[in-house]
Amino acid sequence: MINIGCNYILSNNCQKIYDNLYAFLIENKFIDVLKFPGKLCNYSELESCLDLARRLKIKIDLHGLPKMEPKTHSESMLKNIEWDKLPNDLFTLINKDRISTHIGADKGQDIKNINNILKDNINLLKDNFYKKYNREIKFGGENQSGGYNLPLDEISPATISNIWDILDFGVFDISHAKLDAIDLHISYDDYLKELYNKYKVKILHISGNVDRTGKYKDRIDKHLMMDKSEIRDIINTIKQFPNLDLIITEFAFNSKYSFKKELVIEICTLKKIITTLDENESIHTYDFLSNHLKDDISNIREVL
Repeated sequence: MINIGCNYILSNNCQKIYDNLYAFLIENKFIDVLKFPGKLCNYSELESCLDLARRLKIKIDLHGLPKMEPKTHSESMLKNIEWDKLPNDLFTLINKDRISTHIGADKGQDIKNINNILKDNINLLKDNFYKKYNREIKFGGENQSGGYNLPLDEISPATISNIWDILDFGVFDISHAKLDAIDLHISYDDYLKELYNKYKVKILHISGNVDRTGKYKDRIDKHLMMDKSEIRDIINTIKQFPNLDLIITEFAFNSKYSFKKELVIEICTLKKIITTLDENESIHTYDFLSNHLKDDISNIREVL
C-alpha cells in the first residue's frame, strides 16, 4: 500500500490559509500524510503542521527539522537545532518513526571521502532523538538536485546508491534526478538504470518542472503542479522501487490556476496514478479536473 503525502504550506505571513482544503482532502482519503518541509522552516511552522495532524489524526513526514542544515555530510547539519523547542508529542506524529534530508556535502568537500561525517551525524541525530523521546528514529537521504553547479560525484547515481546503503532508507526525487541527468550528460532513463540499492527507497518525491507560463524561469527546481507530459515518467519511476510506501507531492508554487485548484488536480491525479498505474486514466483525471474544477474550487464536492 502506497500512501500519498503533500507539502504543508502556509502563506508568506504564516497564515493557515490552506488548512480547510488539506482537511477536505484528508477526510476524503486523497491525502494520507502531511510533509513538513524542514528546510528554512521555523518552530511555529512545525507547530502549525502538527496542529493539523493532531486534529485530523494523521501522521507527518518529517523532512528535516527547524534550523537543520539539509546536508547529510555537513558538520553543521545538527548544530543549530534547539532540541528543547521540539514538542513532546512529536514522535507520536512521525510517520514510520523516520526523518530525512538531502544527501550533500559542504562546499569544497569531496562527498566520497567524508562518510565519517555522515556516520557522526547519524549517531548524533539518533542519540538526540533517543534522549528526548526514548525512541529510535530512522534516518534517510534524498538525492540533491542538479542545475546548481554541484560536484558531479555528489549527484551521481553511484554516490546516491552507496549512501542509501549506509542510511536506514532512501528518498528519490524525480525532478532532482532529471536535473542531475542533464548535468551528467545522460538520459533520465539511464540515471534510473545506474541506481542500485533501489530496495532501500521508501519515499518518492514528485514535483512538476514544466513551466509553460514562463513565470518561474529562474527557479531551476520549480516545484510546480505536475504536467501531463510528466505522468509517464512518474508511473515508470514508481515501478523501479519495489518497497515504496509513500509518494509525496512537493507542489508549492502555482503557475496556471489558483494554488487550491492546482493542489486538487495534483493530488487527485496522483491518487489515480497510484491506484491504476495507467497513463491514459491518469491523464483523463488531470484533464477533467483542469476543465471542470472552478479556480476558487467552490464546486469541488460536485466535481469529485
